[in-house]
Amino acid sequence: MIKYPLYLIPFFLVTLFCPTKQLQSATLFQEVGIASSPNPVGSGARAIGMGGAFIAVADDSTAASWNPAGLIQLERPEASIVGEYFYRKEKFSSDDRPEIDNTGTVDDLNLNYLSATYPFHFYRNMVVSLNYQRLYDFKRKFDHRFDISSGGLDIIQNKKFKQDGYLAALGLAAAIEITPKISFGATLNIWTDQLWWDNEWDEKFNESADGTINGVPVTINTKITDEYSKFRGINANFGLLFNLNKYLTLGAVIKTPFEASIRHEFSFVQTQEFGPPVNDTIISQQTIKEDVDLDMPLSYGLGLSLRLSDAFTIAADVYRTHWSDFILRDSRGNKFSPIDGRPKNESNVDDTTQVRIGGEYLFISQSKDIVVPVRAGFFYDPEPAEGDPEDFFGIAVGSGIGYKQFIFDAAYQFRWGKDIDTENLIPTSEADIYQHTFLTSVIIHF
Repeated sequence: MIKYPLYLIPFFLVTLFCPTKQLQSATLFQEVGIASSPNPVGSGARAIGMGGAFIAVADDSTAASWNPAGLIQLERPEASIVGEYFYRKEKFSSDDRPEIDNTGTVDDLNLNYLSATYPFHFYRNMVVSLNYQRLYDFKRKFDHRFDISSGGLDIIQNKKFKQDGYLAALGLAAAIEITPKISFGATLNIWTDQLWWDNEWDEKFNESADGTINGVPVTINTKITDEYSKFRGINANFGLLFNLNKYLTLGAVIKTPFEASIRHEFSFVQTQEFGPPVNDTIISQQTIKEDVDLDMPLSYGLGLSLRLSDAFTIAADVYRTHWSDFILRDSRGNKFSPIDGRPKNESNVDDTTQVRIGGEYLFISQSKDIVVPVRAGFFYDPEPAEGDPEDFFGIAVGSGIGYKQFIFDAAYQFRWGKDIDTENLIPTSEADIYQHTFLTSVIIHF
């Protein structure tokens, strides 16, 4: 067994536990750090261009992700594809430790949505749809410095954090016209890694520390890898669409909670080298492989659309997500809040409510072969946190062109949060977070 002076023990504990928070109550510190909006919203350039106020509109193939009852409004078979480009910036700062100030940026180009939809009549009007949706993104990274200079310690720590991955689902959707004014729909979402995408994410933390303890040179290197893979589960979206009159439409959707199974692998390696007069090396390692369960929360929303004319529509949505029921259970049966990593009985995470408002105006040619839309919207999209939710806001604009059976749409969304508490990532820090998203979609009617 390697021995080392007692005055090194406090430093060993500080560097091992405080910066990484990887252990707690003899089990892993569990936390799920979604980098995109954690609230379950739908897809599509048209809907996003309207600020995401689409529950009571939902009249294209992306309805399966917003309100599947809206699929009944499709009269012809159609296929759609949606591409996404995002750029995110997190500007960290600290009043107590200005040396940690840094800015982390990430970007990515991906397939956001894919669908094929077929309407038919069998006693009543019906529609079936097959969909792929990429819903949650985890990509983020940042580097920062942390200085320790007190009580005989003179250490500079350089830290690097990187996170990557995403979650997507296969959707099987159907809608039926109950009456000429009321339709009902459902989407069965199959979350799996057995198709052509990987439902997983990972976190990588590297730290190098150099300095002295009471004049003794010390070098400490830490590497932590936290991987969550094989995310699997099943849930459903149930939707209702009610045409109150020729102007007003009411929409409602419920996205059911579900239990996802996940494979979790954790690796921790730390090497500490002490110079003269100690000349000692300490290597600490820990590897854990376990199956964990993640309880995904219930979400539900109401939407109202006002169709002022064939060309002009405005809409508003209110959406609630029960983050207080978002729970991760490890292999020992311990329950954690994935929002802040605390044991469930010590965590205080409130549910969140989104509000989205948007509109669309169509410029229609005399022949009606060409349609050019103009869209805009804004929203309040809070993120769950310990205590009160963190405030995030957003604006969106969009346009496109429709020519006969072809429709091309594009949208830009800007989402931001100011002075967001990020102590779970960097001690004593807060951040200004800016998220830019560009969506383009192509819809073909057959």
